[in-house]
Amino acid sequence: MNVSRLTAVLVSAAWGLLLATILVPWSRLFLPTMAAPAVPPPLPVLVTIEDLAGEPWPWPRLDLTLLLRAVSPYRPAPVGLLLPLDAPDVLEPLQDDQLARALAAFDSPVLPAVAFRGKSSGEALELPGLPHRGSLGSIRPAESFLAPEENLRRAARTSAWKVTPENDRHVHRVPLVFRQGDQVVSSWLLDMYARAGGADLAKSELSGRLVILRDDQGRELQKIPVDLRGSVPVDWDSPDPAATRMEIRSVVLASEQERIGVTPVYPLATLTRKPLIVAGTLPEVDPSIDSPWGEKSMVDAVLRAWTRLASGPVPVLHPPRGVILACLLLAASTGLLIPPPLPARVGAAAGFSAAVFLAGWLAARFGGYSGALPLALGTALALFLSAPLLRWLETGHVR
Repeated sequence: MNVSRLTAVLVSAAWGLLLATILVPWSRLFLPTMAAPAVPPPLPVLVTIEDLAGEPWPWPRLDLTLLLRAVSPYRPAPVGLLLPLDAPDVLEPLQDDQLARALAAFDSPVLPAVAFRGKSSGEALELPGLPHRGSLGSIRPAESFLAPEENLRRAARTSAWKVTPENDRHVHRVPLVFRQGDQVVSSWLLDMYARAGGADLAKSELSGRLVILRDDQGRELQKIPVDLRGSVPVDWDSPDPAATRMEIRSVVLASEQERIGVTPVYPLATLTRKPLIVAGTLPEVDPSIDSPWGEKSMVDAVLRAWTRLASGPVPVLHPPRGVILACLLLAASTGLLIPPPLPARVGAAAGFSAAVFLAGWLAARFGGYSGALPLALGTALALFLSAPLLRWLETGHVR
């Protein structure tokens, strides 16, 4: 290949790469979702703490204790508290022990520990690791934590948690895994979702950028692609999840009403074998976050991510750089072999891009890869430009 041919191929591939880069925001357009689990985890029941507005923070542990005792006869599973519990009870520290005993009535309830990058920013805490293969360099680090009180940790499973808005102040993703040292630890969301779906995280793994959930027999339940930071996207364009919502003190009232035979304000029997999330929606514990649909609470982002995973996760992995460059260079090289007439070049570009998009569609369906449309259009442009560019170079206009 002479200098003119090499220059034409490289310049055409560069233009194709530029177009593909511009189209990155549309990387998931026209792509399928990955397979949903055979038995999707049910949507969690949400108990909010809106009716404790005005109470001093941290809220009295008694309210949480009464809630857990009220719902324990109905055996919700799993149970997760999306609340910071790092400070003792403001009125009666002994209530922490009461809350720990109420938590112990459930099978490994899940508590969040807010993760920090540096080891000196919070408390050192060793979390259960998730088997993994591949590089962890870009996964969000979690080296220290704002962790729940120690007696509460003994009665529950503690998982890393941290949600950070993007530069536009919108929350577009929530974490599924974190990196702690040279191991992977699961997030609060992954712990809850896996347990609700019958997965055993000790048998599951992070393979590259795929979280593979397996049951206690090692049978594969679901593959979930995560981005380079170990997160999954929040789908704000979908309808609001149809989750059952209750308020904390009303749940306690409903339990007492059922005990005395009065029609309860909430049908607590709907909690049986359902995931239960207890979350705040007040600024003290759950600052309202910016979303494309206005201000939402953090638990709204969690429910949307949960719904998306249960119905089939969207592809989020970017194709390897080597694959992108190989496709663009191959398209540009192929363009040199196409006859000069415009219809021939247009047809060849359309056919090549269709083949690239089909391969990307299959990669999205079975591997969780996005980017089929930008790469397909980028290769079409590279193929279309290379032959005219070569003729222009060889006419002597460029010395």
